[in-house]
Order: sequence, then C-alpha cells, then structure tokens
Amino acid sequence: MAAECARGCFQGEGPMISRRSLITYFPLYTSLGYFPVVFSKEPGWDVIVVGSGMAGLCAALSAKENGAEKVLILEKGPLIGGHTLFSSGTISAMIREDQRRSSGLLDSIDLFVKDAYELGGEIGNLKILEQIALHSEEGLNWLEAKGIVFGEPFQAKSGLRARGFAMPGNSAGRSYVMILNHARIRQNIPIFLEHRLQALIPNAEGWSLLASTPEGDRSFRTKSLVLATGGSTANVLRRVAYDRRLGINLKTSANPWGNTWDGADGDALDIGEKIGLKLTYGNGYQIVPFWGGRVLDYAGGDIYLNADGERFVDENLPWHKIVEVLLEWPKPEFTVITDTQSKKGATLGVKLLSGIVKKASSIREVAEGMGIPEQRLLKTLEEYNQSVEVGRDKFGKTVFTQKIEKPPFYWGKEKIYVHTSLDGLATDEKARALDKESKPVRGLFAAGEVVGGIFGKDRIGGGSLANCLVMGRISGKNAAQS
Repeated sequence: MAAECARGCFQGEGPMISRRSLITYFPLYTSLGYFPVVFSKEPGWDVIVVGSGMAGLCAALSAKENGAEKVLILEKGPLIGGHTLFSSGTISAMIREDQRRSSGLLDSIDLFVKDAYELGGEIGNLKILEQIALHSEEGLNWLEAKGIVFGEPFQAKSGLRARGFAMPGNSAGRSYVMILNHARIRQNIPIFLEHRLQALIPNAEGWSLLASTPEGDRSFRTKSLVLATGGSTANVLRRVAYDRRLGINLKTSANPWGNTWDGADGDALDIGEKIGLKLTYGNGYQIVPFWGGRVLDYAGGDIYLNADGERFVDENLPWHKIVEVLLEWPKPEFTVITDTQSKKGATLGVKLLSGIVKKASSIREVAEGMGIPEQRLLKTLEEYNQSVEVGRDKFGKTVFTQKIEKPPFYWGKEKIYVHTSLDGLATDEKARALDKESKPVRGLFAAGEVVGGIFGKDRIGGGSLANCLVMGRISGKNAAQS
C-alpha cells in the first residue's frame, strides 16, 4: 500500500502531496527506496540558499561568483539579515600580515586554531577551525572589496588576542547586511521573504523544497542547496532539554527585551533529522552577559559589580565561566561601569536612548542609582585602579586598558542572554552536510550557526561571524561547483 502510494504520488504526473502527509510519511518513503519529488511549475535553480544572515548572503554571493547563474535566497522572516542584524559586528580573523609586521603581534593558523580549540574545551572541529583561520584574512579582504571598512584590530571579549575586526559606527552588523545586500542586488540574486522551509526532498537532479508563504505553500527545485537558517536559541524546548536552567525566563540576545521577532527556532534541525542528516549533541548554547549595561566590545575597560557594589569576577574570563557564577545567583543580574576614556561599542546610542545605560557626572550619582553607599563604590573603584597600576588583581585579571576614574561614567544593569547555538547540523570542512554515517550528502551544504560542533562548548570572541563569513563563502563556492 505504501509502495503503491509512493509510486502514484511521485512518478509522472500525479497529485501534489499535502505538506502534512509529506512530512509524516517521508521517512517511510525513503526506507522503501522512493525519493519523492514535489512538482513545481517554476524553473529550477542552480543554487538555493535558505537564510539571509551573514552566512546566507556570503553563500549566495560566493555561488554567483563561482559560476552559478541562477541563485535564489529564501528567508522565513519579514526582514533580511537574521541575527547578523543585531550583532555588534566583531569578526575574529588572523592578525593581518602587515599588522603583524608593524606591531610585532604574533599570530598563525596553528595559534588561531589552538586558541579556539582550547577555549571550546578541546572538543571542536579542528578541520573547520583550520578553514576559518586559513581563510579569515581573505574573507576580510573580500568584504572590503564590497565596501566594508574595518577599524583597528582589538581584543574582543573571549578573543584572547587582538584579532577582533569591526566596522566603525553605531551598527556594524546591520552595516554588513546592508552592504552585502547591495552586492546581492548588483548580482541579480532574488530573495523571497516570508518563505519558511517545511520539507526537503532529494530527487534525481538535486533537491526539491517545500516552503510555506503568506499566500500558501510553494515548491522549488535546485541542483544544490545551502542551509544557512541560523541556530535554535529561540527554541525553549531545545534549550531546556540541554540545561533546565535555560528556560523561558532567559531572553535571546537577538530579542533581549522580548519585543522583536526572533526566528532562531531550529526548524532546519527538525527537517534535517527527518531526512537522515547527522546532528551534533552535547555542546549546548553560549550564554552571554553583555546585551544590557555593557557597552564595550573589548576586554579591560569596564568592571562588573554585584548588588552590594563589589566586584565578583575577572571580567576577562570566557563568557561561560562568568555565566556559571551568575546562574547560581537567585537573580542573575549585575552592574557594569566604565568611564569616558573607553571606546564605546555600536550599541551605546540605542542603550542610552532606551535607558538601559545611564550617563552619570559623578560616582555619587552612580551609587545613588545603584542604591548603595557612595563610599562603598569609591572603595571598589580605588582597589580596582590600584590593580591597574600593578597589572594584576585579586581575581587573577591581567588585561587592563585603563583606570575607571574620569567622568562622565556609563553604567547599567546587565543580565544573561542565550546568544549562540553550539550544536546543529554536522558538516565537513567543505561545508557538505553529513548523513548519520558521516558521509557527505550530494548537493546539500550548510553554513553559519545552523552547523554544530565547530567550536565545542564555547567559542572565541568574534568567531560566529568569522564562521559565517568563511564557511558561508566555502558553501556557496562548493554548491556552485557540485
């Protein structure tokens, strides 16, 4: 019966199968050896990219630049950009050769991989980390050729070295999306918004896709497919399955105040499981403490205070170590303070306007806002500034860029946010999606946060956009040439 249905529905001219039936019975069809095709009146594409964040835009442009004539982007949201829109824009790349010569800073592919691998608990994917290191400087040059301008390199939070590159201004991530989107328009790559992927079906020529749209279901055919759909940070059920503490009370960094749309629900992972793709498990999520009162993108220019106005940690520790401390508190909140000497990040203006960050002319004003005695805060700052002079403090902190002493002061409450998915689809270093036997799946690629197991249990600062840039370009190139 099932075999007859498979033949009747998918061979020759036959009725369109419903989405619910397709998703329900697809594992049965494949187990019987039948690979269904959703018929479409639309012409086929050389490459379809699902997702329009940094990884998706880079993949589509790279596919076009490497010979694919007909490239299409499908985006499930109402806007392009994905999580890149909300990013501070830091890209971790190998320190450039000219900068190494002029500054004496040391870096190499081996050192980049070593830093990222150790930070992730020595369980990341060494081959993909090596790809990111090897092609990171080339990726920066590629972005610059499209109009992106980078400032001086800096040590990003959890960056370990001065490998952080970002476009100056008040919205680096948004700027990347805008500039890459202009490049997309110049390359005549169409993008269809509000097209949510529902099912993937292998066929003789490549892949058929089923997407839901406001006007109804729509199908597409393509030779090669790139999944760049983002992670699963907004999927509370997936989060609590990994760690019960990551429940609905925690917001995501893309939707920190709960008033914007966040499409990182991991739906591509569910679809991938249905067609037998391999997923990674055990790495979880990166939780970050900096989407509120913190306004710096680098280490050494601010301090973290508990409710009593006292420091409680080396602020330069990797995020996951700071988060582990905060998750044990009844209320995981703290206060961040910097002064006028620090170089503020892209989010300062928005945070000042919204009141998340406050500007104070004196320490007394900060203390009153925090609800603590002024003398206690003065003592905390005095101890910290003495540590800056000697180059080490009681927590073992050794990276200092300044004292905190010159008004105006900038301060605000900080919480913790679910920032990055560290598990997802498994790929190889060529961005090819893998089946459950770890074999590459023909014509199917993945890049960006939808891919898991790259960094391990934590990632190097700026590593997410570096991954999207490098592996996005590699996925597009290989999709075009497959």
